[in-house]
Amino acid sequence: MEIHVSEDANTLTIAVGGSLNTNTAPELEQAVETAFSTGTSYQEVVFDFSNLDYISSAGLRVLMVAYKRAQSTGAGMNLIGASDDVQEVLDITGFSELFER
Repeated sequence: MEIHVSEDANTLTIAVGGSLNTNTAPELEQAVETAFSTGTSYQEVVFDFSNLDYISSAGLRVLMVAYKRAQSTGAGMNLIGASDDVQEVLDITGFSELFER
């Protein structure tokens, strides 16, 4: 799995590629925690799943952690670039409702 975190004045973008599963989810969770622990106040958190091939329940749990962190700071959460397969998992589990469109 690849993770690239970038930020500007108002937006935190987390690009994730490869497979987000039990083995790789802790790495993404650490990236999310590190980004939020900097003290920067984001208006928006964007997950870029353009290069994400697979997401498991462990990955969904990390998205919930990120959602709760974003909500606690008043930031909105968006998702871009999800493949049909990843989007289907998000839709079936109701996680797509967490993201603004």
